[in-house]
Amino acid sequence: MNVSNNCSSTNLELHHHVRLLELALYSLIFCFGALFNALALWVFSCKMKKWTETRVYVMNLVFADFSVICTLPSMVYLLWNESARGQLCQFTEMMYFINMLVSIYTISFISIDRYIAIEHPLKARSFRSPWRAALLCGLLWLLVGSSATLQLWQGHPDLCSQTYTPIPAALSLLAIFFVFI
Repeated sequence: MNVSNNCSSTNLELHHHVRLLELALYSLIFCFGALFNALALWVFSCKMKKWTETRVYVMNLVFADFSVICTLPSMVYLLWNESARGQLCQFTEMMYFINMLVSIYTISFISIDRYIAIEHPLKARSFRSPWRAALLCGLLWLLVGSSATLQLWQGHPDLCSQTYTPIPAALSLLAIFFVFI
């Protein structure tokens, strides 16, 4: 198998333009994401009077989205400093992982909550409560955070943002199954 590593100047210029485009997009997403998440946090915490299950779940989504918004400056830094792979890269990936899982499961919780409220309205009065929704969200953050922390400790900083993983295939499939069930 013959592999050549030809690197032309147009290829480098294209790579540079792609990185500039990513920088612009990350900056826009950071600015608008921070602004709209702050606005959503203000509306749901100050303007709404009654705490409901839906309000708890939406606040949870706002915090999850804000966690990934906060990693965008480090993503820009890593974009321009490829030699900076290490703990910062792993932390950034961990926050993205946490956001993805918390968002997926919170949306699932909202769907289950809506199903219970519509399909079983009499049982829902005793089963559903903002306190239980907050407890469920807290447990979710605890489980996902501890799982991400374990992955960070077992991680390989030099392999950050790459597809290779030292985890056995069966364990990876099991993790994917529970993440996307």
